[in-house]
Amino acid sequence: MPELPEVETVKNILLPVVKGRKIIKIDVLRSSIIEGDINEFVSNLQGETFNDITRIGKYMIFHLTNNKVMLSHLRMEGKYYEFIENEENSKYARVVFHFDNGHKLCYDDSRTFGILKLLSEENYMQDEMIAKLGPEPFVINDVSSLMKKTKKLRKPIKSTLLDQTLMTGLGNIYVDEVLFACKIHPLTPACLISKKEWEAIVENAKAILNNAIQAGGSTIKSYHPGKDIDGNFQTRLKVYGKAGEMCAACKSREYRFIKVGGRGTTFCPNCQKKKGAPITVAITGKIASGKSTATETFALKGYDTLSSDKVVSELYERKDVAHKIEQLLGIEFHQDKVDKAILRNHLLTHPKDKRKLERFVHPLVAKEIINFLDDSKSKIQVVEVPLLFESKLDSLFDVIIVIDISEEKQSELIAARDKDKALYLKEINKTNQIDKNKNKASYLISNNSNKNIFIKEINKVITELEGLAD
Repeated sequence: MPELPEVETVKNILLPVVKGRKIIKIDVLRSSIIEGDINEFVSNLQGETFNDITRIGKYMIFHLTNNKVMLSHLRMEGKYYEFIENEENSKYARVVFHFDNGHKLCYDDSRTFGILKLLSEENYMQDEMIAKLGPEPFVINDVSSLMKKTKKLRKPIKSTLLDQTLMTGLGNIYVDEVLFACKIHPLTPACLISKKEWEAIVENAKAILNNAIQAGGSTIKSYHPGKDIDGNFQTRLKVYGKAGEMCAACKSREYRFIKVGGRGTTFCPNCQKKKGAPITVAITGKIASGKSTATETFALKGYDTLSSDKVVSELYERKDVAHKIEQLLGIEFHQDKVDKAILRNHLLTHPKDKRKLERFVHPLVAKEIINFLDDSKSKIQVVEVPLLFESKLDSLFDVIIVIDISEEKQSELIAARDKDKALYLKEINKTNQIDKNKNKASYLISNNSNKNIFIKEINKVITELEGLAD
C-alpha cells in the first residue's frame, strides 16, 4: 500500500497535470470506487476546474471551483495515469476524467479498494475518514498527548503506530524503519514506551518521512508513484524487506521476520529488545551443546520452563501417535507406543523419512508449546527447542538464545552419552540448521569453557531479561 511519502509524491506529480484543467466529462467504469451517490458525484464535478491538491495522511484532497472537493484514497493499488484523449485508457481504469485540453486522467485500480468521494470545502475536514485521523509527525512538538492516549495500552507499539487515529502517516514500511532507528522492539507494549522513546519516534518519523518524500517514495512490488516512474527510497531502507540480511547497525545479527497483528515485521534481535512481561524465550543449539543446563538455570530462578524433547517423549507414549508413525514410515513398534530404538534404527537406514516424521510431529509439539505459553503466568517463559528453525517455531518467541559449541567439545560430550545413541546423534547433528541460523539469535552464548563459566553467562542474560520484563 502506498504510504504518506508515496501519496505526497503522487500529489506532486498530479498537481501540474490537473491544476487549471476543467472537467468536461466523467466516465464511471466501476461504481464501487465512488463513495456516495454516483450521479451526484458526476453532475457536481463536471464543468468544474481543479485549483489545487493537498494531502492529509494518505488522503489526497482535490480542490475545485465553487468550493467542490474530491477526496481520494489509493488504498492498495490505486494510481492516476494521464493520457491524450484518443489513447486507450489504462488497463484497470475505474474512473476517467476528460479535460478541456484534450487530455484525460484515469483513476486506475486493479484491486478496486480505492475510493473517490464528493465533499465541499466547508465539510471535508469533518468527514469521518478525515476527522478521525491523528496529527502527522511533522506537526507534533509535544509527545504528552501520545503518552496520555497510550498509557494503559498493552497493544504492541508496531500495531499502535499503524493506527492512524493516534498519529497519521506511518504505514508498514516506515513503522519498521522508525522502530529500527529508535532501537525499539515492535512487540513492546505501547504503555511501556517512555517519553524519551516517544520523542525519538516522532523525530525519526519526521526525518525518515521527509527523506522518503525527497526520494519520491519507495517502489515496492507493484507500486509506482506515476507512469514509468519509480521511487528511490527503497534503496535507503535499513530494515524493511531485509529479513535474513545482516543488521546495518550492529553488523552481528540477521534481521528477523515476524507477524505483528497480521503485518509482516522486520527487526534486529540484537538492537531491538522487547520490553514488558511476558517475555517468551527459546533456547536452541546443537546436540549436547548445553541447552538443558541453560533451561535448568532459568528454572532455578523460578521461571516456567518446558522441554520440547520431553513433549516429544510424552507424545511417543500415546497410542494414536505411535500408530500414525507406523503408518507414515511403514514400521512396527510391537506395542501401543513408539519404540525409540526401532525408530532411531529406521531413521539411520532411511534418512529421508526424518522429514516425514517431522512434518507430523512438529505441529503436535507446536500446539503444546503454544498451550504452555498461553497458560504460563511467569514473566519469563522458557522453552528448550532443539529443532527451533527446522520446525519454524522461532516466530513464537520474543528472544532466541543459541548455545554455540565447537565440534571438538560437542563430539566429546556426545561420546560421553549413551553409546547406543551416539551414532544416531551424530547423524542427526549433520542435518541441524543452527550454524546457518545462529545470527538470528538475540543472545549467542558460547559453551566452550567449563560449566561454571557457561552458567555465569546464562545468568547475565537472565538479569538483562528481568530488567526488560519489569
